[in-house]
Amino acid sequence: MLIILGLILISLIVIVGGDRGVVSLIALVGNLLLLSFAIWLMATGVSVLFVTVGAGIMISCITLFYQNGTNVKTWSAFISVAITMLVLFFVIYVVIWSTEAGGLNEIQSVGDDILYYNMDLNISMRNVMVSVILLSTLGAILDMALTVTTSVYEVKNHKSEMKFTELVESGMKIGREVIGTTVNTLLFAYLGESLLLFTYLKMQNYSLELLLNSKILFQNFASMIFGAIACVMVMPIAAVLMAKMLAVK
Repeated sequence: MLIILGLILISLIVIVGGDRGVVSLIALVGNLLLLSFAIWLMATGVSVLFVTVGAGIMISCITLFYQNGTNVKTWSAFISVAITMLVLFFVIYVVIWSTEAGGLNEIQSVGDDILYYNMDLNISMRNVMVSVILLSTLGAILDMALTVTTSVYEVKNHKSEMKFTELVESGMKIGREVIGTTVNTLLFAYLGESLLLFTYLKMQNYSLELLLNSKILFQNFASMIFGAIACVMVMPIAAVLMAKMLAVK
């Protein structure tokens, strides 16, 4: 069934997207292969954070430059994403290490499946959690950054007389329109995959206090929260960088 669904997806991308769809499909496969290679490197003992940074840069390059070309829009998006992720890296690292959110959560640690796996791993689970949040945040922030830079670029093309501040305000206005749907997408993606989990917690009579202080809720919710924060942060950075580059150009 997975193969059938995959073939349906590939067919729709090629038929509906045409040449751009084929390029997007190649970029998707490239990112999946890159992630698989990153996981293999982590499993062999290479520093998790080092692999994460490298994979993040490569994924950004494939998504922006290969899929959308090398131009002022993609360069502005790439730089704004790099700045935002650099700032968030330190915040995420501090939050994860101070909350000890890595490793198995309460339900995983008592599940029967754990009996069949060797848990003596020479990998920092906190660093793995940092990696998971960073990579899951990257997809949303790339989309937001490119949306803002492309919008500012098109506005400048149609109204070349617009000044720097007007271009920035235009990019911010477009970003504000998109940020609501982006946050909703992140929220419902999290809630959709966690419906069964919440049902289980309800059946086990978890109290609200216990749930709010549980590792399982924090692990699942952190990616969504940091993703939303990243999208809000990258919006003004991308607008300013794009307007600045157009002004210089």
